[in-house]
Amino acid sequence: MRRAADRRQDRYAIETLSYSPTRLVKLGRRKVAMLFQPAEAGAPWQLYPNPDAFPGLGFEGLPAPLRPEFMSFPDLAAVEDFLGIRGSSSGAAMPLAA
Repeated sequence: MRRAADRRQDRYAIETLSYSPTRLVKLGRRKVAMLFQPAEAGAPWQLYPNPDAFPGLGFEGLPAPLRPEFMSFPDLAAVEDFLGIRGSSSGAAMPLAA
């Protein structure tokens, strides 16, 4: 039983908020990033480390594959692929240049 609980803590999940278009990215129970949906059609999704969870300019302790910068993705599916939430036939999606 303990191993199953440990594996769940190592998985990413995206939580939709009822009060905001911003979504939270969690690693287990820990909030590790914020996901901003596009403000207009055709704009990218933006993933950014949660500054409350990782204070400081270097975002010390930030888990992989997150990076201490805004990362852009063409759609929500690409974000999920990048975080390993769902499988992708072509492997992990690469973020677009910000």
